[in-house]
Amino acid sequence: MSAQVGWGPLDPGTLKTFLEGQVLIRREDTSRALRGVLAAVEPLLQEVHAQDHRFSSVALRSGSYIEGLKVSAPDEFDLLVPLLGLPALCTVPASSLWGRSEQPPDASFQPVLVSSNEWCGGAGAAGLQDWLTHVQQQQWFPCDFRLVCQSRLIPDLVMQSFKALVRDVSSSGAGSVTVRPLQQGTPALTLTVTYHRKEISVDLVPVIKNPFSQWSIRWPRCGQSWPSAEKIQEIQETGVDLVAKHKLFWRYSFSRIERVLLEKIDEDGGRRRDSLRILKKVREDHWKTKYGKVLVSYHLKTVLFWACEEHPSENDWEDLTVSFKRLVNYLVFYLRQRNLPHYFLGAKVNLFKPEHRPRLQELHDDVIKFKTSPMEYFK
Repeated sequence: MSAQVGWGPLDPGTLKTFLEGQVLIRREDTSRALRGVLAAVEPLLQEVHAQDHRFSSVALRSGSYIEGLKVSAPDEFDLLVPLLGLPALCTVPASSLWGRSEQPPDASFQPVLVSSNEWCGGAGAAGLQDWLTHVQQQQWFPCDFRLVCQSRLIPDLVMQSFKALVRDVSSSGAGSVTVRPLQQGTPALTLTVTYHRKEISVDLVPVIKNPFSQWSIRWPRCGQSWPSAEKIQEIQETGVDLVAKHKLFWRYSFSRIERVLLEKIDEDGGRRRDSLRILKKVREDHWKTKYGKVLVSYHLKTVLFWACEEHPSENDWEDLTVSFKRLVNYLVFYLRQRNLPHYFLGAKVNLFKPEHRPRLQELHDDVIKFKTSPMEYFK
């Protein structure tokens, strides 16, 4: 990949000092904050589960902290709340259900059907319609289930039900947890937990854990040599999840397999993780306020994955300065193309949202300014 615009001077010692002094947060501070969060949230989830057993009482840790990528104060945490006891689930083309009237935003979204046994996609359109008719004639759930409509498991109903339960439980507590208004288009219910006079944001994400009977994603790509065959097998065994990020369609979630992908990513002594941490800190200090969601941490993590796949040799990542420059060069490339393909779904999904693309050129120019005078940003 051609870097095109050259780099200005970047002293390796300055980069190392920035990493150690500004980027690496104290793990004990984060662990202490997480313990405070769990002390407040775990009893809440246990009570939610007691009222509705479909929501797990045990949350799965997710996000930057558990991935070892957090670069800011420990004031945000992500927790996955698995849905339990669901019947067999099946994803089918949206056109089979709604025609062209309702279509998912992109290939990362799917409608989800429920049944006592899964429909076999090889049966053709007639087989699907017979299956739908069969499902709609059955009473799989009690009348108060409220999460299913015409055989479809509706994400919006799941989120509304979960929010109502959490709000009712939290209102009867000691007041250390408050529920924020539910934001459309986000898979999370956000809480504010007060711990030692500090407010910590906690995202609770209802998740359908790996509902697929087999690996359904066209990944790995033909000929790729990163990650290793053993890591690919572990990823496929972990499986892809589904989260509620749309009123009608469930979205693929790769958070658990991305955690697997990041585990031991630098066991060869590489500087991949440190390079990403530095780039995340630069974004937070210089681009986050100006650009907001135009460029988010997930974009940068995806840039790292693509760079690792195209540079699989451990020699490519042994030097911190070289590794960091490579990530920035890749970021510049994707900004110039106005297209950042999803790492697992590929070109079918551009992670740069259409409403943000008009600002990508401006962001590209600001990253170029950083490249030409990086020392100014590390003072």
